[in-house]
Amino acid sequence: MIGKLTWLFQILYFTSFMKEIHYDAEGDILTINFLATTEKPHIEKHVGFEIARNIVFYFDPVNEKPLEMILISYSRLVKYTRQSPLKLKKLSRYPKRMQRIALKLIQQPPVSNFLELKTSDTESYHAVRVKKLVLAPKILEEAA
Repeated sequence: MIGKLTWLFQILYFTSFMKEIHYDAEGDILTINFLATTEKPHIEKHVGFEIARNIVFYFDPVNEKPLEMILISYSRLVKYTRQSPLKLKKLSRYPKRMQRIALKLIQQPPVSNFLELKTSDTESYHAVRVKKLVLAPKILEEAA
């Protein structure tokens, strides 16, 4: 029973930070919508960047809030980045202000629940590790 309560706590903790998590097993695509239902983004001002290979991050630069993140080949990203973090070289293509906001958001929950930012003293760019999602759908069904 304690194990089920631990999983339920993790599920409630993760879902309190985001509106929706969707995993497409066939395409191995994880989509996370961070926008709470009560919040309205500045839709005309939101931006989306491919911050690294197979990671697209959308955010509201006016309110500095994450909106959505798409991880393509999610399971491969988790496995690959355990050994070698993905370099955020693609982020350098964008304006400095947008880079600063994106890096700030990546380091804070809820985005930091999925990405771990790594910095290097010897390199001029940042890198990320993709975290494994620890939600167990069967336990969620059992708890309902």
